[in-house]
Amino acid sequence: MDYGDSIDRNLISMLEENARLPASELARRVGLARSSVQERIERLERRGIILGYRAIVGRHLVAQSIFAYLFIATAPRAAQRLFAILREYPEILAADATSGPANIMCRVCVNFLEDLDALIEDLAKMEGIESVTSSVVLSNKINRESGLINVRAQ
Repeated sequence: MDYGDSIDRNLISMLEENARLPASELARRVGLARSSVQERIERLERRGIILGYRAIVGRHLVAQSIFAYLFIATAPRAAQRLFAILREYPEILAADATSGPANIMCRVCVNFLEDLDALIEDLAKMEGIESVTSSVVLSNKINRESGLINVRAQ
């Protein structure tokens, strides 16, 4: 993907590091007018380079947090309906359609193993879910998940 010229790449880099930088500060750093920086950010958003806005919640800062992956095998054509249901569980951070024996893979965060067990039991009872298996994350070695840039051009 073409990220634009060196100024655009510099803006993207600064926003990835701190997406709350005001447009006036970004403008000062790249040597442009604030309105020019705002126009560039809007263009990057329209082109799909800056994908959206979100708060990245520091769940990993909670000492008790347990991360796990759930692998869900579903009945044919049940996956789409189940994604809408999975969205309602706040402990499910991400849900992906996958190939292989499980059609859905979820990344979850819970405070206790008992919470993970209860979630698995709850999901396993749902119509259309054939099986749920899990893998608990022991430690995180690489994390590039904060890929969405949180931009607030002021």
